[in-house]
Amino acid sequence: MLSNLDRKQVDRLYALLERAEREGDVDTAAALRWAIFTLENNV
Repeated sequence: MLSNLDRKQVDRLYALLERAEREGDVDTAAALRWAIFTLENNV
C-alpha cells in the first residue's frame, strides 16, 4: 500500500509520463514507466 506521499509522487510521475508521451519523448516515458512500476510495486 502506498503512503499518501508516495501516491502524490506517483500521480506526479503519471502527469509527467503523459507529457512525455504527447511530446514523443520515448526515453523519458520509459524511465517514468519504470519509476512508476518501482513505486507501485515497492521494488
